[in-house]
Amino acid sequence: MTRTRRAGTVAVLLLTSVALSACGAGQVTQTATQDRDRTGGHGRIGDITIRAVQLAYPADGVHDPGDPVELTMAIVNSGRVADELIGVTGDPFTGATVSATGTSAGADGTPADGPEAPPPEQSAVSIPLPADEIVHVGAPDDPILLTGLTEPLGSAHSVPLRLVFARAGELTVLAITEPAPARPRSPAFDFHVPE
Repeated sequence: MTRTRRAGTVAVLLLTSVALSACGAGQVTQTATQDRDRTGGHGRIGDITIRAVQLAYPADGVHDPGDPVELTMAIVNSGRVADELIGVTGDPFTGATVSATGTSAGADGTPADGPEAPPPEQSAVSIPLPADEIVHVGAPDDPILLTGLTEPLGSAHSVPLRLVFARAGELTVLAITEPAPARPRSPAFDFHVPE
């Protein structure tokens, strides 16, 4: 009787340990399904994925009206066909310039230089996105300069930008202004003893 009871107890313990170890099998953790991008805004449309959408940190803490603001991001074209970023708009801006070419244009493709230029609804840019490649827009590559800022823009603020692609269509993403760079910490106390 004791032997049967002992065998039954061992069997229950074995089954319990197997059942408990199986509880975690096949489960998907919460963090595995979260899409996080701590370095800036992100989005996806068709075969195009946009990551790390950022506006440059303002040197004195605030971008003043009229200041050009550098836009950087990574664009992944995972498709088999090339695409092109052809437009960027955002409420606090009236134009966009690709710094490599120095071209600036309004919605109709006319130059958007000077204060008399009407605020365009969409600024024309041209950034090729080859198939199955990542394109980094921004330093050290060619950044997009958003121009005609109409209101002050501080660090760590975000603004919605509409990106227009030739094939994929339009997508709105949040562009996050970079926070202030970390300053090196000085020691609180100098332990050096003079000789």
